[in-house]
Amino acid sequence: MLFSKHKTITATDTETIFEVPTGYTAHWNLTFLSNHGGSTNNVSLWMDNDRDGDGTYTTQFYIVDAKQLGSKDYLQFSDGVVVLHSGDRVRASTASAGDVAVIITFDLLYSGIDFADFNQV
Repeated sequence: MLFSKHKTITATDTETIFEVPTGYTAHWNLTFLSNHGGSTNNVSLWMDNDRDGDGTYTTQFYIVDAKQLGSKDYLQFSDGVVVLHSGDRVRASTASAGDVAVIITFDLLYSGIDFADFNQV
């Protein structure tokens, strides 16, 4: 089933947009970032994973790394799929306080079995 999660980032704190629940896999297929603020802001969006299950989230994969978005500008990705496993999370932050909207859409699927080290590099 398709779901969308949305957060508006108004401070420089890191925000968790979505965390894949235990026993599920998510196929992340749309990202929309929009700067509603009155000035340019730098936006980062990444995936954290905790493959060893200890809660440390030591691996980060940046989808957008300090991308400069002008006032009223947006960025959209919809031409691919990122597979997220149980415990993986999507996070975002901005360089300065403002009004940046983050929307992600994903297909959430019951996985049954999760191969913890299958995609390790």
